[in-house]
Amino acid sequence: MDVILQVAVSGLAAGAVYGLVAVGHSLVYRLTGVVHFAFGELIAVGVFATLFLAAGTEPVTSTSVSGARFLVAVVGGLAIVAAASAASYWFAVQPYQLRGSTIGWVGASLALAFALRTLVVAVFDRPSYVFPDPLPFRNVGDEGFWHVGGATIQARSLFVIAVALALAAAAAWILTRTRFGRALEAVASDVEGANVVGLPVSRLVGLAFALAGVVAGLAAVVAAPSGAFDVDTAALYSLKGLAAAVAVRFALWTSFAAGIAVGLLEAAVANVSWAGPSYREVVPLALVLALLAARGLREPEARAE
Repeated sequence: MDVILQVAVSGLAAGAVYGLVAVGHSLVYRLTGVVHFAFGELIAVGVFATLFLAAGTEPVTSTSVSGARFLVAVVGGLAIVAAASAASYWFAVQPYQLRGSTIGWVGASLALAFALRTLVVAVFDRPSYVFPDPLPFRNVGDEGFWHVGGATIQARSLFVIAVALALAAAAAWILTRTRFGRALEAVASDVEGANVVGLPVSRLVGLAFALAGVVAGLAAVVAAPSGAFDVDTAALYSLKGLAAAVAVRFALWTSFAAGIAVGLLEAAVANVSWAGPSYREVVPLALVLALLAARGLREPEARAE
């Protein structure tokens, strides 16, 4: 029972972040038919821009940044990732999408990912960074941990879960209850029809890219103080979110649940004796690949019938 509780909390905390990234991937795909290969690097830009505005490029401690300065840094970092994400559509995806060039947008997206990764590594040249945590979780429980029976629960994990759920609810409200969301739904349903009725498709999709970047970037910023962070951490967020989205065929909100499932599976694998932490990254992704392979084998048979 103790192991189940610990797996549930840690898995939900990680899975909620993967789920928000999966929603971003699904939103982008439903609007454009594009898999955004630079999404992980854009998340890294948001996290490291926040770190730069809060503390520069030097090592920081969890208490060296005030709450007010950190809030300003978060707003600035999210503004940067929103602008970068929207620009990635207008300058790296849309020109090739309009020409119907799949190899064009794939190549441009990968080139952008490499450029952003190189930029972040050039500015932040240490192997990894400890993200400042202005919230006093260390004063909660036993230095930020609760001991429930034999389980050890990190107080920050519950905060990450709560913020991720709030972000998912806010994104759902924007996409289903606002004129902006209804316009995006029209674009996703029939982009040519949306153009005919005068919707500003390019601007709407660019703003959707920005929204996806902000939601995923904020989730990553909230989760970052849980451990050392580097560019590969953001890339793994993107990969796991993409795996979750692909597994459910980019269904927008089902992908959030799929991301949570990936996080729970990852935590379960890390806590079983036959596998352990070294397999936590491998097993969930391998299962998604197996699902896709099985689906690919079934579809030709279904078409033949």
